[in-house]
Amino acid sequence: MAEPHDDDDRARDTESISRLWERVVPMFSLLQGRMDRTLTHRHGVGVGPLMALGVLVREHPESVTVGGVARRLGLSVSAASRMLAHLERAGWTVRVAWPCDRRTSRVAVTDSGLRLWSRASETLDRELDHAFGTLRFDEKYAHVVARLCRAHEDPPAR
Repeated sequence: MAEPHDDDDRARDTESISRLWERVVPMFSLLQGRMDRTLTHRHGVGVGPLMALGVLVREHPESVTVGGVARRLGLSVSAASRMLAHLERAGWTVRVAWPCDRRTSRVAVTDSGLRLWSRASETLDRELDHAFGTLRFDEKYAHVVARLCRAHEDPPAR
């Protein structure tokens, strides 16, 4: 039998979630800036383009439309297109004509892109692990990190 849920509990939950969000946004910006600098310095690619490359790697050897990359990353098609154009200029991706519809181009990762993904994603994982370990002890972010690290254990809310 379900417990009754009163309005006070709901208001407290909403406040807790909004306060969590207020902490997530600056923490995300801080981490993204750190990861961008580290990845650009070590591998010549930022977080955004690396995430776009990751979409292509997961679909390899198949190709993906620009719209498909945009949807998976939560970006506009024009933002995804700019990222993919950067990756193509660097030789990490290639545009492929789609035989069924010549007007549609698809994007595939190159061997060079696969090698970059392998190295850069390891760096990203290692740096994020280190950053979360450090932020866990920062009083501004400790609560957020604890919630994020616990999130994979909690069942999704319905």
